[in-house]
Amino acid sequence: MTLLRPSAQARSWVPRVVGGVPDAGPRNAPGEAGPCDSPNRGADVDRPASPGPRPASQRRAGTIHGVTERPAAGLRRSWPQRLVVLLGVVFSVGMLVAAARLASFEDAVASIVRIEVPAGVLADVYEPAVPADAGDPDATGKPVDADADQADKPLPPRNFLLIGTDSAIGLDADDPAGHRDRTPGVALADAIMLLRLDPGLSRASLVSLPRDLYVMIHRNGIPVREEKLASALLVGGMELGAPTLVETVTNEFGVPIHNFVIIDFLGFENIVDEIGGVSLWFPYPARDLASGLYVSESGCTLFDGRAALSFVRSRKPELFIDGTWQRVGVWNDLERNRRQQDFLVLAMERVIANGARSVIVRDDLIEAIAGATILDDRLTLRDLLDLGAAFADFDPTGLERHSLPVYDDVVGTSSVLRLHPDARKVFDVFRGITLRPDDVPLDVIDRRGPIDESVPAFQQMAYKGFPVRPLIGEAVPATTIRASRDRFDAAVLVGQMVTPMPRFEFDDTLGDRVELILGEDFGSFLLAPRDLDQVRAVAQAALGAPDNLADEGALAPFDGVGYGYESARSDQRGLPVFDPASASAATTGGDPSTSAVSFRATRRTLRIKATTFDGRRPDGSRCP
Repeated sequence: MTLLRPSAQARSWVPRVVGGVPDAGPRNAPGEAGPCDSPNRGADVDRPASPGPRPASQRRAGTIHGVTERPAAGLRRSWPQRLVVLLGVVFSVGMLVAAARLASFEDAVASIVRIEVPAGVLADVYEPAVPADAGDPDATGKPVDADADQADKPLPPRNFLLIGTDSAIGLDADDPAGHRDRTPGVALADAIMLLRLDPGLSRASLVSLPRDLYVMIHRNGIPVREEKLASALLVGGMELGAPTLVETVTNEFGVPIHNFVIIDFLGFENIVDEIGGVSLWFPYPARDLASGLYVSESGCTLFDGRAALSFVRSRKPELFIDGTWQRVGVWNDLERNRRQQDFLVLAMERVIANGARSVIVRDDLIEAIAGATILDDRLTLRDLLDLGAAFADFDPTGLERHSLPVYDDVVGTSSVLRLHPDARKVFDVFRGITLRPDDVPLDVIDRRGPIDESVPAFQQMAYKGFPVRPLIGEAVPATTIRASRDRFDAAVLVGQMVTPMPRFEFDDTLGDRVELILGEDFGSFLLAPRDLDQVRAVAQAALGAPDNLADEGALAPFDGVGYGYESARSDQRGLPVFDPASASAATTGGDPSTSAVSFRATRRTLRIKATTFDGRRPDGSRCP
């Protein structure tokens, strides 16, 4: 069928619809012939005369005879209209892409192999209840709404046990990691790490547990026998290997484990290959004949999965210095643990530098991780998404890395490691106890007004072990703890000792000291500390909107006359955990090619200075 287009004259007489009613245009006078009455109907005729100029009142655009015209079909949208339409399209496409990514992520998580964990092995994630006195505005100054949206509550801290096994299943025949004296399916724990994630503070803490630690292995709630920690997987067997390692860590070190992640050699290689490898810097050519590590020249070298595995497994590295191969360090697990942590941070930086802060943006990375890891049966998709959102802006260099103090020992003919007494302070971090009283310099400011007591308040806190400086000031109604944000844990520790629940204020100008301001509502100091998680919940709520204490008034030092108070207590400190990074600057004069190794004490408590490398350039930057 051929469609004919009407002539301009015919189109001019097509009735217009105005306000839903056909408009026939000007009508003919009685007896006057119109175009449709012409005997030459269909022929070209002159267009009727214009009805004449419109009155000024009707000369507005879009009106004729006082009636608004229907816009022409070809009228273009304005730029604001186009922008709104474009944004709507982009938003719709973005939502579709996000939904597809989320669906892909959900499918990948569902495909991960899970291990069914017996009841009582994994700790429950603690959801702190708001204490009874936390909602009292007289006690806290900031009433807590018990009916507040649960989405606004900070996520509780969570401990992960990261387990790297030495299973050689799936490795190529020429891969050095597969050359072992055991069958490929028999695996020990080659790398063991504790990772604590605290979303409320955006804090991540990591410590490596040496595989040669000599401990009692626990299985099904029963002590089995003493072995090296790495043997827990064998003692537990095929189905209970990881749960047995979790039980052992929990019972021997007093650290609750909420979830675990397992990865083997092949999975590690696949993930490194998927992120495009990791570049490491070496001061000299390097090798390790046992692990297969070989770097032919100094500078930056891009490591693929197999080469990266040889690096993190290296226990006997050598550097080619002055024409000879020279041993690096003392060749022990502690040095290797530190290199593994170095590599982990560099790998995270590599992923972020490539624009993938979230694995959801890359299907290939999702699939690689899903195929390479094994999880416990309690870690849900919602847990992973919540943790990912909480740490979306986390800087890997901000990872708090701890070194476990140990010493050498011999059992039979086997060399083993045992925990140094100072190890408790490292494990405290993963128990949620980051400080002890003697680590917290405290100003006790008595602003209760005149009061008669047999033992002054500051002396009671000194008896608890706090290095105290007593001050007095004008009376205020509420008891308040003030500290900088960096001293959050110290403020929480002080808050555990006070009843009723105090207010918290955070001011970064306060420096290292913590202030305990005793107000008129102060009750007493508790004999047993208040529940840690309850105090943390109240303190975290104050982090979002810190207030300044009104009417500070004048503060005067308290002389302590008549109470036997000795100011020398303010100088007491607990023994610090050895930090290799800080020790390096003190013992090597800032030379990046040397550093103190992790604290490994012999019976004579020796510390060894040795050449080492961490995969970074001398200025601390990473290779591209």
